[in-house]
Amino acid sequence: MTEFEMCNPDCLVFKLEEVERETLIIDTTLYILYDKKNHKFLLRGRRRWTPQTQSCTYSFECEFAHELVDFIQYIVCSKNKLNETLYNYDNLSEDPNEITFEFLRDHDHSDYEIAGYDWRKFNRRRMVRNLRMLRNIFNHY
Repeated sequence: MTEFEMCNPDCLVFKLEEVERETLIIDTTLYILYDKKNHKFLLRGRRRWTPQTQSCTYSFECEFAHELVDFIQYIVCSKNKLNETLYNYDNLSEDPNEITFEFLRDHDHSDYEIAGYDWRKFNRRRMVRNLRMLRNIFNHY
């Protein structure tokens, strides 16, 4: 099977960056997508890596948008702001285990960007709507 046949033609990926309010440094980066085949939201994330704090990547999977928002609300400081970017990746594997934080970060490029909004306050209602949008727009061929 060729590489082209193993990839989804397009898939929306929502990127969140938590920006520390005082320093304006990005503390946490999250990539979120919806796996239409398994009917789950997938989150790939990592806190800022420094020589002093060598953070690991992590994953979170769930069936419902409100469960994912609960997790995001827990890990993101309510005083910080968020950068929100919506991408359309055309090179994702159909195997969710191959869609790692590193892969998403390495292919994070403005060519895939659909829209972006910086310095936004966390809003639970807006976040749930955005996640439902991912679930509904995903194209699986």
